[in-house]
Amino acid sequence: MDALSTPGRIHPALRAALAALAWAAVSSLQAAPLGWVLNTNQTLDLVNVATNADAPFNTTPFPSDSLAVSPAGTLYAADGFGNLWNVTGPPIPVGPTLRTQIADLDWAANGLWGYSNASQELFYFDLGSSSVTYTATLALPGSLSAAAIVSGVAHDAGSGDIYLSAWDGLNNDVLLRVAASTTTALLVGSMAHGDGFSYIADIDFDAAGTLHAVTWFHRWFYTVSPTTATTTFLSSGPHRDSTALALQPVPVPPAAWLFGGGLAVLGAFARRVRLRA
Repeated sequence: MDALSTPGRIHPALRAALAALAWAAVSSLQAAPLGWVLNTNQTLDLVNVATNADAPFNTTPFPSDSLAVSPAGTLYAADGFGNLWNVTGPPIPVGPTLRTQIADLDWAANGLWGYSNASQELFYFDLGSSSVTYTATLALPGSLSAAAIVSGVAHDAGSGDIYLSAWDGLNNDVLLRVAASTTTALLVGSMAHGDGFSYIADIDFDAAGTLHAVTWFHRWFYTVSPTTATTTFLSSGPHRDSTALALQPVPVPPAAWLFGGGLAVLGAFARRVRLRA
């Protein structure tokens, strides 16, 4: 007898499907994007950035500072050794980057942009060849100290530019811009936030081209101006110690894909029950 048929118990996948259906009903009323947020405790949540309402997405622990999502909804993260994984469900190996201390990942074309704090390299991992096909050692602004840490990578699909978030001590965050095909990270400006004793853990563009930021300690969300680094508050959350953010890179109605995903799982369980009957 398995967990599906055990009285009083609900199979984890079935529970996730039901949560997705419930979340679809809530998210259909919201215009703001949904984002996947990875936490220090290795949990992964699906979060409405406007309200900070969340729902567990994946119960398989995975420690990482990076997170990216494809237009199809596949989630990617890097482990501590620089290996990439598909973390949409139980982790599936994708390939090695041969780089460590990966700050973040972001989707572009059929691959992932990333940044290594260890080598100060911006790189592109091509999913077709399962290898790094572009690298550039970046010159960071001289105003940053040697202790500054890049925390976020965001690819602007319109211009091809790469934006980086970096923190140089708590509550001292800056936005950097790397113009397409260049190797210099230009200082855009300081990114202010009200999450005390914290820093901006990640940045990402949503499907509409709006840049967002999330803080580490209490998961505060902001929109960010790519030209001035000015931040606009969106929502404040609970203590989460968030390490990474991924926003859907193409317009997909949140309720539609959540509802469809939930129905797909429920359908699979229904077929399984019929086969066993």
